[in-house]
Amino acid sequence: MKSIHFLLCVSMVVVTAGLCASGCARSDFVIGETPEGYPEPACLWLISPEGFRADGSSSLILDHERGQTGTVCLCLTQQEYDRLGDRLERVRFPEPGTLLEEYNELAYDECKRLSGLDPDDFVDDECLDYYHQGSWLKDIYFSSGEWDNGAPPGSTCYG
Repeated sequence: MKSIHFLLCVSMVVVTAGLCASGCARSDFVIGETPEGYPEPACLWLISPEGFRADGSSSLILDHERGQTGTVCLCLTQQEYDRLGDRLERVRFPEPGTLLEEYNELAYDECKRLSGLDPDDFVDDECLDYYHQGSWLKDIYFSSGEWDNGAPPGSTCYG
């Protein structure tokens, strides 16, 4: 009987130590929920830039592999996201050294990449126009809710 009691005590100590190692520092942290202030994927959607073909036809530049509009994501906290400002006031060429500049650069690179992958061979595209005007900067959303497919599958902000 003593050996069973001893094993139960040892087991509880091991389990308690394991739980403390993963969560004792933050008593408000609930497993499965992201603590406030932790970064989450905030994705810019490449909504509406078109590519143009030699025959004069055009279509939206899409991420055909994922079957949707292309996206680029950065890991932001809610506070960082809020600092981006009102979504409609972001539409402009961003100031150097800002998160909006980083999004604009990433979006341009992704737009050019997707344009080059089009199966119908675009000869021109609106990527540079969107870049210069910052047109797509209004379309940055956290990858959750109706925008949950913004971040590529399996991507996370936690190493």
